[in-house]
Amino acid sequence: MEKSTESILTSKQRDRQLWRALLDRLYDRLTRQDAPRPVDLIFVLAGRMERKQYGMELYRAGFASRLLLSIGRFEVSKMRSIGFAGWDELIARRDRTLPAERHFFCETNASGMRMETARLSPWNTYGEVVALREYLKPDLPRSLILVSTDIHLRRVAYTFARVFRGMPVEAYYCPVPAGSSSVRKEKWWARRAERGSVFRETVKLAAYQGILKLPDEITQRIMRLKKRPGR
Repeated sequence: MEKSTESILTSKQRDRQLWRALLDRLYDRLTRQDAPRPVDLIFVLAGRMERKQYGMELYRAGFASRLLLSIGRFEVSKMRSIGFAGWDELIARRDRTLPAERHFFCETNASGMRMETARLSPWNTYGEVVALREYLKPDLPRSLILVSTDIHLRRVAYTFARVFRGMPVEAYYCPVPAGSSSVRKEKWWARRAERGSVFRETVKLAAYQGILKLPDEITQRIMRLKKRPGR
């Protein structure tokens, strides 16, 4: 009887370990985990504020001579809380910009700070990377770090490879460290918000992998179907 009970427990433990391994694998398939290294530019994608903080930390640590922040419409008012030096100018620029166009690129380098309205046609990761390519064309870096939440970076990498194909730029994908991130791999399935984030990103990655294989003209048409914020 004792052996039977032990056998059942062992079987349940194996099943639990198997499910955990499968769920961890699902999470890992969404991520990229390059280590920070010296590059020409750090680009921080719009979204969670911890991305901005980490990108600024890498810049201050000397990993690049240029830092480019992508700041979405609803992030502008939060930039002051992370010690962003150009907050007053950013607020002024926001106030004189139409709501549907309030997405900004802010670059910091040895010469100071430069801001401009990012020309995003589709308001999504694809549109953000296309806008990055257009922004960088006059002064193309040889290498860059892209910073985002870990589960976003596989899709970012796939998009970057397609949008920048043929261009001599080496890209590395550095996630916000787990200790600072609002999304964590450890038992992610036990937290409702993170379950939603992982499952949504899984669907988005699959969609991007299909859409970005299409001819450019068709890809652009499909990506523009996403409505802009406020519309």
